[in-house]
Amino acid sequence: FDRYPWQAIELPPTRANDLDDIPRLGRAKVLSSKNAIGQYPDNQKRMWAGYYATVSFMDEQVGRILAELQRLGLRDSTAVVLFSDHGYHLGEHTFWHKMNLHEDVARVPLIISVPSQAAGRTDALAELVDLFPTLAELVGVDIPATAQGESLVPLLTDPAATVRAGALSLIPHKGIALRTDQYAYMRYRDGTEELYDMRNDPLQFSNQVTNPEYAALRQQLAAQLDARLEHEGIALDANGRKYVQAAP
Repeated sequence: FDRYPWQAIELPPTRANDLDDIPRLGRAKVLSSKNAIGQYPDNQKRMWAGYYATVSFMDEQVGRILAELQRLGLRDSTAVVLFSDHGYHLGEHTFWHKMNLHEDVARVPLIISVPSQAAGRTDALAELVDLFPTLAELVGVDIPATAQGESLVPLLTDPAATVRAGALSLIPHKGIALRTDQYAYMRYRDGTEELYDMRNDPLQFSNQVTNPEYAALRQQLAAQLDARLEHEGIALDANGRKYVQAAP
């Protein structure tokens, strides 16, 4: 905690009427306007300081594991993967916690260290279900035909490669999101939508779903999402209350 004095923390930018173009199901359950945290900006800064401290703590634990692998002579025969199951809102859009399809929650860290592969960074899209086929390929195990996901090994050898045209994020009782290299498109179980141009609006302040200039793009992304859902066997249940996946 000493590394991150809360007094020096800058809170995320907010905009007036930011929630006006976000559908009901697209809003976080915990809002600054409905929770006491919204009344105490200093405590919000302390939340951020604690978040940074947690990340730094975990970073040191990874270092300890890598050092032990090196000591045991296993580093050159071990693949190491660091990832998270979800992100976390800390006041962006006045949202808190998780269970949301916006970028701050849907995007997670993913670091893969493989022996004999040079360090690098890729902008390619990936899903967490890609980890199983990736690790299977790395250790020489056959990937079952029923396995979901795409192997990310091509990205380890060529960071400029791509394995996906879009990445899905799903909250069964809320909705589903498709993230492409430039756009984020969300569709909720009640039919409401969000569309963001991530190159020009990375903080997702302007929902373009009703903007006529984005009408053709919205249809394109909706069709891309429909095709992916059909391929994965994902659909709303008979009551329209949540997304479910058919057995393979």
